Amino acid sequence: MSRYDPAGTGYNPEASGPTDDVRVAWSHESTGWFRGAAAPIRLGNTLYAVGDGLLALEVADGERLFARRGPYTSSPARARSASYRTDALAVAGTGGVDGLNAGGGIDVPGVDRAIGQRRWRGPERGSPRPTIEHDPTVSPVAADDAVYAPIYGTNSIVALDADSGAQRWRATHHEDDVVSVSFGRPAVRDGTLYVANWPHQVTAYAREDGTQRWQREFDAQMQLSTTATDAGVVVTTRHGVALLDPDDGGPIWRRDLEGNATDGDAAVAEGTIFLSDGLETFYALDLETGDELWSAPFEGETEPVVAGGMVYAVEDDLFLVGFDAETGTERFRYQPTEAPLSPPIVGDGRLYHVNRGRVIALEEGE
Repeated sequence: MSRYDPAGTGYNPEASGPTDDVRVAWSHESTGWFRGAAAPIRLGNTLYAVGDGLLALEVADGERLFARRGPYTSSPARARSASYRTDALAVAGTGGVDGLNAGGGIDVPGVDRAIGQRRWRGPERGSPRPTIEHDPTVSPVAADDAVYAPIYGTNSIVALDADSGAQRWRATHHEDDVVSVSFGRPAVRDGTLYVANWPHQVTAYAREDGTQRWQREFDAQMQLSTTATDAGVVVTTRHGVALLDPDDGGPIWRRDLEGNATDGDAAVAEGTIFLSDGLETFYALDLETGDELWSAPFEGETEPVVAGGMVYAVEDDLFLVGFDAETGTERFRYQPTEAPLSPPIVGDGRLYHVNRGRVIALEEGE
């Protein structure tokens, strides 16, 4: 799923990617309607990408398995299904959350649609409120047999049954406000769901029934990013980053990076936080203390991922940058022929990106 795991760490300890340079292993020039910016996901030998529909490709060579047009724009999340032979893929758009057949359903000749492609649709959003959305298609999070997602145009976050899409619980934030809040991607760890909302709050809910466990107000505006770790909950703000106690939300430490980030995420791997300040610097910070381990020049906001001793981050939507995770040394820089370039995913020595109207796989260069 987006950010790899339910906790949102962006770290795959089993994967590895290119280390010194990259070249295009394959490029899939997609259908005319496909326009994507969200990260793809990989399940076994299949790569799934979303952009006004769902695209399934062979991992080895990018050959198309199927394409299903629909109002889907977020990264998908694998929702394990007990009632079907194939998993469901939970995807979000401005119309809500849908559970799609990972096998694609039965083809209808001549169109990019199929019988059985959509298994369920999440709760109707009702009359939408005016909204100031940073990201109208926050990616769902799947954990065990449930899917957790904000519902666009509402102040609600819901827990859905992965088999049927039935609502298990709904938590509504700022219920009396006319304007809808903006939620970030939830982070799930153990029995708690953590989520930040713009402009100032971080809230912890019980996964079982949506009971609010705690809520914290920040002086600074939120960057809408939470990452749940053993040490605490990593929360990024517009100007810096903090580590919160998972039990009560109290600050363990806070670090002002003098940044200006309104989007993006932090990755956490092996006791280190990796993030951009949104202006001109990429940081590696000690998870326990917030102390700087290294920094490197970097423009704009990003959603880094970590694997095999490397940090991969897309700079300014234009360049893929590979950093050595220990030293911060820039190992390579790649610019595709199109923009924007989605956050990468990592696996079997390759990086996979959605690149507007196409999907690309990058491997070690010569």
